[in-house]
Amino acid sequence: MKKRSASADNICAVAVVHFSEHGYDASSLSDIAAQAGMRKASLYSHFTGKDALFLDVFADALAEEQAFMDACFADEAALAAPGGQLAGALYCDRMAQRYGDSAHLRFLLRTAYLPPATLRVEVGTGYEALLAQLQRHYVASLGRCAPALPAARIDLYAQAYLGIVDSLHVELIYAGGAALQQRHAALWQILSDSLAMAAQPA
Repeated sequence: MKKRSASADNICAVAVVHFSEHGYDASSLSDIAAQAGMRKASLYSHFTGKDALFLDVFADALAEEQAFMDACFADEAALAAPGGQLAGALYCDRMAQRYGDSAHLRFLLRTAYLPPATLRVEVGTGYEALLAQLQRHYVASLGRCAPALPAARIDLYAQAYLGIVDSLHVELIYAGGAALQQRHAALWQILSDSLAMAAQPA
């Protein structure tokens, strides 16, 4: 993405909150401009329209959540917990707090699950790339914690892990609270038990 002006950055900071609350269709460039302290005509000097602004905000959200993901797995690597049961755990454990704190994550999940029809391809491509990076992080973490696991099993567990993340994302959007905690605990227990059994000698 090309370098933006300070004014364009401010517009994007306002827009991510607005889009996360109202979605694409119900969002108003006039409202975004007003909240950014400018006239709508001035907004058009930075972005050609709603699609251009939305895609810039989407790129910001992907970058922000990529950085958050990277930090979670870097912290996890420092723990060096054997067995694999804790692989990917920090990212899931921190997800609910992140959702409350980060308009970028709220925007990203709303957009990924309910993309604008005109931008479906761009949104799908960006979000799938983020999930692919998450899978690579998990595979590396599990391989480090449980080096005896064959590659095919690691790939299988990686798909299960992505399924857990996807389920937690849905709960964040539609439920949260106790329902999220129960879903997280149940799915993580199943994954952990399976990993513990796989680690036992034949």
